[in-house]
Amino acid sequence: MANLHIVGAGAIGLSLAKAFAYDHSVTLLVRRRYTAPFAFSSGQQLHHLPVKHIDLSDPTQNQPLIQHGFICVKSYQLNKAIQSIAPYLAEHANLFISHNGMSDLKEIEQYLGAKQALFFFSTSMGGLKINDTTVKATGAGETYLGACNDIALERLKLSFNQFFCSQIPHSKIHHNIAQLRWQKLLVNVAINPLSAIHQVKNGQLRQPRYASMILQLLNEACVVANADNIDIKLNEALTSAYQVMTGTQHNSSSMAQDILNGRHTEIDAICGYIVKRGAYHGIDTPYNREMFNQLLKLHR
Repeated sequence: MANLHIVGAGAIGLSLAKAFAYDHSVTLLVRRRYTAPFAFSSGQQLHHLPVKHIDLSDPTQNQPLIQHGFICVKSYQLNKAIQSIAPYLAEHANLFISHNGMSDLKEIEQYLGAKQALFFFSTSMGGLKINDTTVKATGAGETYLGACNDIALERLKLSFNQFFCSQIPHSKIHHNIAQLRWQKLLVNVAINPLSAIHQVKNGQLRQPRYASMILQLLNEACVVANADNIDIKLNEALTSAYQVMTGTQHNSSSMAQDILNGRHTEIDAICGYIVKRGAYHGIDTPYNREMFNQLLKLHR
């Protein structure tokens, strides 16, 4: 049994807590005090999660020593989250990050010591928060774990076996982190903005009326990826996106939920990233720019 700390009590954070809590000691790191117990919903039953939480904003609480940290926040919250926990990381800490869109790993690595490992995990497991402290599983999806630095590469197999192999269904090791992050980005490009704008579940995007826009969005993204020396073919990106739509057909994407609840979205790190990298390479990306602008009008 290991001591795990999960930053964020959103759908993914609570889904991870559910996956880990019965084999490990789990503590949620949050920015407020919760009075209701954390739980997950299964059918008509509610199961309390055997987890603790620490309010990082409360100076009177004992601060954690983090050996295994999982950062499950939005892309625009990532740097602040890393900064907030960096002082509490153990000398040989393992840090696992997961978010939609693309972030600059160099900005994260500057907070880590020479013996601290950085991993990225891409997951399409679905979770829906039905209230402030309760998550409902809406689909298993697939999860991939990759190493972002040399220390993580040395510990990749051990960390996968310890935390992912048995606890998280359909999980695998991925040996090319840049490829993995771009693959996740392209799935996000295909699903998140359209599901948010039209307020449909992922599976509904398989309808023919969305096919042309998905094709154009992914075609632009693949051209930009190739310019960034990432070998992703359009047919592969389409296959992957539609597989995720099928595997998570009853899920509402995180961006669709953000728009529904009036929250800031991650569009800057998804279509916005394609537009930015396209401009860098002199590649026009009108379809991604259209999605970007539409989401800005709805809510940032």
